[in-house]
Amino acid sequence: MFNRGFKLTAFIIALTFLVVACFPQMATAKTDNSSLNRKVQIAVKVTNTGSETAKAIRVQLPLISADSPYQQTVQETFNQKVEKIETGESGSRIAHILINAIDPGQSENIIVDYVLNIKPEGGLTASSNSELQQYLKPSNKIESNNPDIIARAKQITASANGELANINAIGSFVSSHIKYNLNSPYKNKGALSALKNGEGVCEDYATLFVSMCRASGIPARQVNGFADPKLTGASWNSNSQSVSLQGYRHAWAEVYVKDMGWIAVDPTFKIYPQEGSKSMVKLSNTHIAQNYSDLPVKVNHQGAKLSVGWGNLLINNNI
Repeated sequence: MFNRGFKLTAFIIALTFLVVACFPQMATAKTDNSSLNRKVQIAVKVTNTGSETAKAIRVQLPLISADSPYQQTVQETFNQKVEKIETGESGSRIAHILINAIDPGQSENIIVDYVLNIKPEGGLTASSNSELQQYLKPSNKIESNNPDIIARAKQITASANGELANINAIGSFVSSHIKYNLNSPYKNKGALSALKNGEGVCEDYATLFVSMCRASGIPARQVNGFADPKLTGASWNSNSQSVSLQGYRHAWAEVYVKDMGWIAVDPTFKIYPQEGSKSMVKLSNTHIAQNYSDLPVKVNHQGAKLSVGWGNLLINNNI
């Protein structure tokens, strides 16, 4: 299957890129109109645990890819040479990094530093019709073509008048239908599971909301990232130089409204667009978007045994 001497490992313990466990409904959002910069760091450690030198180590590392109305990447720097950066599904970006060799017992660190500009009430952004088509189709965990989801979405929006009313009707249903349960056997199982079982975590809120919007002809997408469950920033306040974001993994959504653009919503925290608002983006400044399509880190290498770990995705205090 692979060339002799080469091993391919998909490390799905993933830099908090995959399984979402996030938070229950704990607080009402407190918005702050001022923008701020945040420093975020991805740290990956590759260790040779074998008795021979590992050679030609190629790491495929998912990067922060979200470019939203409320967050833009100001700076992205690497401590390792990047061969190329590929753009894939839903704008996902993957850096290909080559490490020539790692001796037995030695490690090599890959560090990516970001400066992100966070704008809680950032301007709306438009998309082309061709781009929007992918956000009307069913996808993994978003079973918007399922008859049960279609029927329930139709029922919920039957008396709503206009897109914003449809979005809020769907949102109200999702937030009341799903019971947050961190220990649920149904968590992270997708929209259909959330509809049938009525419990889960933030990803389940997001996938059900996105599915019902798509089933109603409204483009929508899941956002993967991080959030302070208190929605105040207090959880990240620290006298330390940096704060680990492990445990703050979160999923929410964005929905596209004609003549307005993408609007951020958070079904877990009941944050939906408000009619008459200046921008309709009402996320707390403690949401940090990461991507619209989670992918695992992959490592391809020759010889020896490697272990891959993450020093957590870190965030510094405001700069």
